[in-house]
Amino acid sequence: MKEPFGFVDGVSQPLIRGTLQAKRAEESIHLVSPGEFIIGYPDNLGYLPPTASVGRNDDPLDLLPTLGFDPFRQRPYFSSPQTTDRRDIGRNGTFLVVRHLEQNVDSFDAFVAEAAGQLHGNPRIPPNLQTGLSEWISAKMVGRWKDGTSLVRYPFAPGTKGRPWVQPDNEFLLGGEDPRGLRCPFGAHIRRANPRESFDPGSPVQLSISNKHRILRVGRPYPSNIITSAKPGLLFMCLNVDIERQFEFIQQVWGRAPSFHGLESEFDSILGYQGTENQLTIPTATGPIYLKGMRDFVTVRGSGYFFLPGRTAMRYLALTAGSATVAGKPEPAELMAAAAILEPS
Repeated sequence: MKEPFGFVDGVSQPLIRGTLQAKRAEESIHLVSPGEFIIGYPDNLGYLPPTASVGRNDDPLDLLPTLGFDPFRQRPYFSSPQTTDRRDIGRNGTFLVVRHLEQNVDSFDAFVAEAAGQLHGNPRIPPNLQTGLSEWISAKMVGRWKDGTSLVRYPFAPGTKGRPWVQPDNEFLLGGEDPRGLRCPFGAHIRRANPRESFDPGSPVQLSISNKHRILRVGRPYPSNIITSAKPGLLFMCLNVDIERQFEFIQQVWGRAPSFHGLESEFDSILGYQGTENQLTIPTATGPIYLKGMRDFVTVRGSGYFFLPGRTAMRYLALTAGSATVAGKPEPAELMAAAAILEPS
């Protein structure tokens, strides 16, 4: 699937340990623990992510598990007693981030074409480049060619050039294979979204640190609307157990950091930053190339953070929370009968 700018979308995804897909790739650099995406399970460091809870009196049918004291919880209860009678409503749930992203394709294409014209004949352009300047510039901005193959492994032409099809590669190390950013620039979109071990080339510790900020994402593109003049875009969705540590960290600390990886006054080359004029530094063997005058090619038109409950929490909400909004709560026997009907098989 391609997003409106023409790039294959959703190439890089984490692999959750214990799943069939992860078992087929046990040496993958993208392995993460279930607790990075499901509340109630250990994360990559062995800690339990924060959860949500309700009082015991708010769960008269004892549908929810007891939230006992856990010394390995990610955020310990330093001032709390060793036991608790609260009920865990978050277990087996997760958090969903949704964003409506409008993409200005005409502006993106115009910028790339103009930059290609300005760089024509520039001696710093790789002499063995096997594609047009426009395609090369757009790939440098994203970090991948439009077919999904990486600049790290295919620096001079898309992986599918001269071939019918190539599986987009994702098991590359940004620091170990491209420490100077000569292939994938430091400010490219994919390098900001997941630096891997770029800050400490080849370091498994740095790779594990980056993997603490992974998200499980999917995008659904939509076309332009001739009647309303609406631009095309992408409905972005991702799952994570800690929005602050995962999604927002990627957005604010990596994507919008002007000094990311030693850069100066640069933001994500695709997402930009609220109309601020942007630039992208493209390192080359003979000196950097600067793409200046970049604006926001993507505009956030709407967003929302949502809690996705597990099956037990769904039963609780259906049987208990809903009954509090109507006059006259059901009798305990009626609730028990309904609970039996909704009992997970």
